[in-house]
Amino acid sequence: MRVRFWGVRGSTPTPQTENMGFGGNTSCVEIRTDGNQILIFDGGTGIRLLGKVLESEFGNQPIRGHILFSHFHLDHIQGIPFFGPLYNPNNHFTFYFAGRRDANLVMDALSGMMANPYFPVNMSKLPCSREYVDLAEGTFDVADTKIMVLPLDHPQGCVGYRIEQNGKTISYCTDVEHGADWSDRNVKTLAKDTDLFIVDSQYTPEELPEHSGWGHSSWEQAIQSGIEAGAKKIALYHHDPYHEDAAVEEILSHAQKLHPDVIAAREGLEVTI
Repeated sequence: MRVRFWGVRGSTPTPQTENMGFGGNTSCVEIRTDGNQILIFDGGTGIRLLGKVLESEFGNQPIRGHILFSHFHLDHIQGIPFFGPLYNPNNHFTFYFAGRRDANLVMDALSGMMANPYFPVNMSKLPCSREYVDLAEGTFDVADTKIMVLPLDHPQGCVGYRIEQNGKTISYCTDVEHGADWSDRNVKTLAKDTDLFIVDSQYTPEELPEHSGWGHSSWEQAIQSGIEAGAKKIALYHHDPYHEDAAVEEILSHAQKLHPDVIAAREGLEVTI
């Protein structure tokens, strides 16, 4: 499996020079499976760039993809209206939403951003064909992978994913606050012995107390959870909008002293599992 990071920033886009090393787009991760199936995790502003690359790659051929959302806070969905492949009638996308129990609620969350007076094109008018799938807690077949879905502690709810194929695993646990036993157990389950652990690391330990209840982790908590789960590689993710490149580099330097294989996610980075 191949992982490409298209958006790694948390909370809000940060298009400023001081952030261009790691990137200012919000959450979007592409996983290309061994069978070249396209899995997209979250639709932050990074998905716009992914769309351009997919259109160039496929040319006149239809694009089929699977878009899985961790939750519906704005930084995880705000790129959807600018995802170019949605405007091609030859393309087909399946949208996956976990824990909502009602696909209509999901459609409302996405279409609400594109409703009058916020956007000129109504989502119902998008030319591509679409399916909406609600995933309950558990393990499911998606494309040519098995994906485990478990809830995480975050305001208004969030889920983490574990993607398995041919004996390899990738874990995606963005937007999680530590401290709730049930959620901490779920993180460990999702990340157990994983080959790549993509994990929320928004704050420094010093910043964490003033952000209690905001639904995020410190980089130190991220590393500790990865160590406890036996993760082979850890990707620090969902960088704080106030952390410029120099701050992320400093965080990475500290984190690498605690785990033998840590990276900080940056736009354009590719990792092959």
